[in-house]
Amino acid sequence: MAKNTFREPERVAKQKKQRRRIRMASWLNDFIGLDRLFGEDNAWPIRHIDRILWVTFLLVVYIGLNHNAERLVRRIHRTKNQVDELRSQATVLRADFDKSGKQSELIKRVSALGLTDSQNPPHKIVVKTNEH
Repeated sequence: MAKNTFREPERVAKQKKQRRRIRMASWLNDFIGLDRLFGEDNAWPIRHIDRILWVTFLLVVYIGLNHNAERLVRRIHRTKNQVDELRSQATVLRADFDKSGKQSELIKRVSALGLTDSQNPPHKIVVKTNEH
């Protein structure tokens, strides 16, 4: 079987990733000073525990509110889909109801009873306003 010559050997890729991590960690340590911030002889975290807890509480509240907002958005979308479905069903029912009231549809339904459409025009009834 042929060997893939374009692919780097796995150990070379691992060494590059490890060197990159070491470089990144040393850069963060130089830039931010993580060893100075969380070192053994540093009392800063203990002195500022109230602020750390306050920021942690705010982050938890923020995450909770975002979760609640996303849940509400999902519920709104689900309700909107249900309303659209019900609206389409109501439109279909209204169209069927309007169609069933037409004379041609009524004739189709009462023809089984032996009734037919009248061929003579209706008589006009005239009521005189003087007579009671």
